Amino acid sequence: MQGTEILHKQIESQFTSAFTMVPDVPDYITENLNHDLRPYQIQALRQFIFTQERDISDMNYNHLLFHMATGSGKTVVLAATMLYLFKEKKQQNFIFFVNSGAIIKKTEDNLMNNQSSKYLFSPEGIVIEGRRIYLELVEVFPEFPNKNTIYLKLTTIQQLHEDLKDTRENSITFQSLEGLPLVLLADEAHHINASTKRKKRKFTSDELSEKTWETTISTLLSLQPQNRLLEFTATINLENDELFDKYRDKIVYQYDLKQFMNDGYSKNVTLLQANQDDNDKMIQAVLLSQYRKYIARDNDIDLKPVILFKSNRIPISKEAHRLFVELLQQLTIQHFSTIIQSGLATFQTQESIWGKMYRYYQNMDYSKVIRDLQWDFADENILDANTKEFLEEKNALSLNTLENPNNPFRAIFAVAKLNEGWDVLNLFDIVRISEGNTNTKKTMDSEAQLIGRGARYYPFNYQSEYSFQRRFDTFPSELKALETLHYHTINDSTYIKHLWKSLEEASIQVKEDDYILKQAKIKPEFRKTDLFKNGKIYINQVISTTKEDYQTLKDYNIQTEKELATDSIVETVYGTSTEIVNTIQLQEIRWDVEKSFIQKGIQRNPFFVFSNLKKYVPAITSMKTFIENPNFLGNTAIHVSIPQEIELTTNQKLSLIDKFLSYVERNIKNNYMKTKGTPIFEGVAFSDLINDYYVEISKVNTNVTDMDEFKQPRPMRHFDWYVYDQAIVNSWESSLIDFINEFMGELKAKYEDVYLIRNERKVKIVEINGTRGFMPDFLLYLKDNDVTYQVFIEPKGDHLRLQDQWKEDFLLSLSEREDIEILSENDEVRLIGLKFYSTTTTYKNDFRDNFNKKILN
Repeated sequence: MQGTEILHKQIESQFTSAFTMVPDVPDYITENLNHDLRPYQIQALRQFIFTQERDISDMNYNHLLFHMATGSGKTVVLAATMLYLFKEKKQQNFIFFVNSGAIIKKTEDNLMNNQSSKYLFSPEGIVIEGRRIYLELVEVFPEFPNKNTIYLKLTTIQQLHEDLKDTRENSITFQSLEGLPLVLLADEAHHINASTKRKKRKFTSDELSEKTWETTISTLLSLQPQNRLLEFTATINLENDELFDKYRDKIVYQYDLKQFMNDGYSKNVTLLQANQDDNDKMIQAVLLSQYRKYIARDNDIDLKPVILFKSNRIPISKEAHRLFVELLQQLTIQHFSTIIQSGLATFQTQESIWGKMYRYYQNMDYSKVIRDLQWDFADENILDANTKEFLEEKNALSLNTLENPNNPFRAIFAVAKLNEGWDVLNLFDIVRISEGNTNTKKTMDSEAQLIGRGARYYPFNYQSEYSFQRRFDTFPSELKALETLHYHTINDSTYIKHLWKSLEEASIQVKEDDYILKQAKIKPEFRKTDLFKNGKIYINQVISTTKEDYQTLKDYNIQTEKELATDSIVETVYGTSTEIVNTIQLQEIRWDVEKSFIQKGIQRNPFFVFSNLKKYVPAITSMKTFIENPNFLGNTAIHVSIPQEIELTTNQKLSLIDKFLSYVERNIKNNYMKTKGTPIFEGVAFSDLINDYYVEISKVNTNVTDMDEFKQPRPMRHFDWYVYDQAIVNSWESSLIDFINEFMGELKAKYEDVYLIRNERKVKIVEINGTRGFMPDFLLYLKDNDVTYQVFIEPKGDHLRLQDQWKEDFLLSLSEREDIEILSENDEVRLIGLKFYSTTTTYKNDFRDNFNKKILN
C-alpha cells in the first residue's frame, strides 16, 4: 500500500476491492464500551485493524494518526484501540500523554471512574473471553505483570520528557522501557510536531521545548519493533509540506469537521452580532439560555444550558463576573418588563432567535422568571475559570461534567484557557465581553477553535427517541434552539470578515441569525364556515409494532428483488452548459447475487456489524442467518440495464451491492419499532389540524437545487376556494393550484362545497399494515347532497417518483380496499387518493384522466 496517496485513501481504495476482506470490529470491543459506536468510529477501527493485520505492521504501521473532528469521539476510538492491542497483540503497557495537566484529570475520570457519565468502558467491568480484565494506573510498569491487567501511565508530554531525562527513584527510564512492548497514545498530538513544522526555520522558545518532546517520543517508539505510537488530533495542517511528508503514510483515518457537521453530529453555529454594552449583552444571553431551558422543559427534555462569558484579560473577566451577579440580584419586574417590551418592538417582524425568545417571555409570569434566573445563576452556580487553582483536581472535573444533573453550574467566566480537552456538550452560548476589534490571525483562529468545541452536539430524548444527530434542520421548530450554538459578538465588519475567514479555514459552517418569515393565514370568511367550525379531517388510526412484527425483510418494506439504475454517462462541453448524454442500446439482466458479494458488501458498511444489526433485526440469530435465509438476504436479486453483449464486472457488482445494502439499511432504520397504520379512519376536528402556518427561510443559505426547490408565496385572497390568504409553494405545487383553478367551474357545478387545503405538516396518514407514513401536500374537500369527499393530492417531482411510488400506491388503494372503515357519526364520508400530480406532460395527462374519472365523473 505504499505510494504518494495518503494512507487512509489507500485503505479506502483497498476496501472497494473484491479481493480485500474488510475486518469487522470484534464483539469484545463493542461489548466492553459504555456507548454504541457510531458508523464513522466503526470505520476508523476497521481501517486501524486492517493495518495491524498486515505482516508488515511492525515496520510500516507502528506509527498511525487518527485525524478526527473535535467532538467526534476520538477518545472512544482510543479506548477501543487499547482493547484491540491488548487482546490481539498482547500489549499491556500504555502511556497516554497530552500537553495539558487539566486533560490528564479529565482522561483519568473517563478511563477509570465507572461512575462518570463519560466513562468509556462498560460500567460492569471489562470482560474478554470470560476473563475479567483490570485497568490499573501506574507511574512505572511492573517487572512481572498480571496477564489480566492493562497498565496505564497518564502524563503530560512535558513531564514524560523530564522523567526520561532526569533519572530518579520510581520513575521510568529509557533503559527500563527497552525490554517492554509499549503503546504510546498521544492526544491533541499536534503539539509534538515542532521539529517537523520548523525544519528549515528558526525555532521560538516554545518550539524548542516541543522539538525535544518530539525527539523523546521518536526515541521511545524505536526501542522495540512491537511498539506503537497512535496519535489523535483534530488539528493538523497538511498544507505544511513537512507535516504532509511526515504523516502521508500515517493517517489511518480522516473524518474532518466539515464532514462531521454535514452529517449532523454537531450543533448548528449561528453568529449574533450587536452593538451593545456588556450589561445588555449579558442580560440577553442569560435570557436566551433560560429560554432554552424552558422550551426543553415544555417538551419533556432534560437540559441545563451553559453560557461561556469570554474575555481576553483576567481583570475584565472578573469585573464582568461581578457585574453579572449584581445585574441579576437587582433585576425587578419593572426592569424585566422594559427589557421584554423593547425586545418585542425591535424583533416584531423578524423570525430570529430573539423574536422567538421575546414572544415566549411575553406570556410568562415575570416574577417567576426573575426568581428562576436568580436561583439558577446565583454566584455559587458560576465558575470563575481564571485562577490557577481552577484547573486543578475537582474544578477540572466540574468543568468536564457540566451536563450532569447534579452539576449546578450555568455560567463560566474565562479567558482562553478552555480550548483543548474541554468536552462540554451543553454549552449553547459564547459571549464576548469587552473585546474590541482584535483581528490578529492567532486570536481569530483561537476563537474559531473555541466555537468548534462549543459546537459539540447535546444528545437528548425527544418523543421517545434518543439521537446524537440534529433532527430539526428541515422544518420550523422551537427545538432548533437546542441544536444551535450562538456566538454573541460585536457588529464590526472588519472583525466579522476576519472571523469568517478563520471559521472557513477550520471548516466550521456558520449562519447568521437572519430569516425571512413567510406566513399563510386562514381567511376570516373561511373561519366562519360550518366546515371549519364543525368539520372533520379523517386520518387512519395507528397501533404500536412489536418485535414479532419484524420476522422478514418484507416487514421493513424491503424488496430483495430490486431494480437499480446504472450510472448514466454525461459529457459537458467546456465553456458551455451543453450536456451530451451518451445513449447505448441496453439489455436488462437479472443478477442473482452470490453470497460472497453480500458478505463483501456487509463488510464495507459499518451498520451491518452484528452487534448493531441485532438491535434492529431481532429475528436473526447470526450473520449467517441474515445473509443466507430467504426471509432476509438469501434470495437477493438485482435487475439492472447494461450495454448489450457486456457482462457485469466485479467492481460494478460491488457498486450495485453497496447501493442495495444502503437501501436495506435505510429501510431497516426507518421502519423498526414504529407505529403501523390500520384501515380504520377516524375524524379529527378540522380546526385542530388546519390553522395558520409559516415557512422560515434563512436569508444566508437560500441555495436551492431541482431536488429541493425554493418556495415562494403566491397571493390567493381572490380565490374563494383556497382556504389560506396565500400559498407558500414550489413550482410543482403552484402548477397543481393552476390545474385545480382550470376545473373550478366544473367542480362548483357538481359540488355544493369546494375547498383546496394546503397540508403543512399536520395531516399524516400511515400505510395500512405498514410503518411508512407521509403528509400529502393538499386535501381537496368536496361535498354534495349526500356525501363528503376527502381527496388526497400529492404533487411530485419526477426525480422522486420512483422512491415514493409506495405513496401513490397507498393513495390509490383508498377507494379500492374493502377493509377501509370510516368512523363517521352522521355524514357519509368517502376517501379518494389520486395519482401523483406532475408538470411532465405524460404524467400530467395520467393525473388528468384519474381526476376526471374519480372527481368529475
